[in-house]
Amino acid sequence: MLFHLFSALITTTVVLLFILLLIYTICLVLFVLSPTFQSYLVFLHWLNYPSSDQLDQPECFGLQAFSTRHIWVRTRDNVKLGGWHILSRQSIKKLISSFHAFEIEKDDQSETLFEQNLKSSELIILYFHGQLGNRGKENRVLTYKSLQIALPIADVVTIDYRGFGDSEGFPTEDCLLIDARAAWDWILERAPAKKIIIYGHSLGTGVAIRLARQLSDEGITPLAIILESPFTCIPELIASFRRLPFLRPFTKWPAFIDYFKEKMEHRFNNMEHMKHLNDIPILIIHSHKDDDIPLSHSVTLFQEIIDSRQIKHRNIEPTFMKFVREGTLYTQHDVKIWYLQSLHAAHNNAHGWEFVGDKLREFLEEFCDYKVKEIKNVSSNISIKSNLSSDTSSNKSKNL
Repeated sequence: MLFHLFSALITTTVVLLFILLLIYTICLVLFVLSPTFQSYLVFLHWLNYPSSDQLDQPECFGLQAFSTRHIWVRTRDNVKLGGWHILSRQSIKKLISSFHAFEIEKDDQSETLFEQNLKSSELIILYFHGQLGNRGKENRVLTYKSLQIALPIADVVTIDYRGFGDSEGFPTEDCLLIDARAAWDWILERAPAKKIIIYGHSLGTGVAIRLARQLSDEGITPLAIILESPFTCIPELIASFRRLPFLRPFTKWPAFIDYFKEKMEHRFNNMEHMKHLNDIPILIIHSHKDDDIPLSHSVTLFQEIIDSRQIKHRNIEPTFMKFVREGTLYTQHDVKIWYLQSLHAAHNNAHGWEFVGDKLREFLEEFCDYKVKEIKNVSSNISIKSNLSSDTSSNKSKNL
């Protein structure tokens, strides 16, 4: 009796292992032969959560009532993208007072108020999220709120790429660049480039860098670029990605891994594009405890941008390292790049740590001629009264 049970268990185990091996082999073949399959693997857009049914009601995702409007952005190839325009903290109170206790009766009146606030905004963050899920994902909403706290005068504009959320279409690398440019142009119709910060997280760093490269090639300069948990390129990331160790069984056969790298359709070669960003100020944020993208990717990018800009300016100034609360800050003033390593943050919650917002403000003070005048914290509810104003002083001291 026991023998038969043991035999049945062994047989079942072998069958299951065979099925798993067959599925894995089919996935490898599809990976090599099908760019469409690669898109499903790289973008994970088909895991569309939270539900996109209520994305036109941002308050359902935890954003303050009257602080956010749903927007539609039309790309040059006629794809409709869903997005949000989130007001700065200093604008929210002003806008709510304009509603006169819900006396606004028409949507176009509300739209006009949002348009006026965006056109008069002092700072705008264009945010590009990572793979999997849409703009309403909890960690992304927390990031928007944290950016509002860190930069109280900054409006945030974010979109879902095609195939994500309530956006139309199917994602590819080139199509995501078209989407990013459409979002940029949407803002540019309302505000100048010198007020716009391009912000990318995870996969969104590839989108942000490609957009910045395109703008630089056209002689357009955004205010700054912020890269949170960046990677060098998708082929290298696939080989080291911790969440989905797709190629780990081949680690002892580098030739196999190189073959799969060559077959990648979506490359997002950040290493190459970073060389062409001219003198745009760059802040890189990454954590030692990032379980998805290894820290080595951001270290390589940081050194690459330093090397390329030093060659351009013939500058050999050393990199300065400063230990800050909960992390380490590496700075290269002459080439306009900071690299903040967090000790405790994870892949999706860097802005959950207050010191990250502190360094973000100092970064803008250092390179973008903006200065935070006043920041006030009140008990557990953070109430920030702050304005950023132009600072004509070229040399500023940093208190880290």
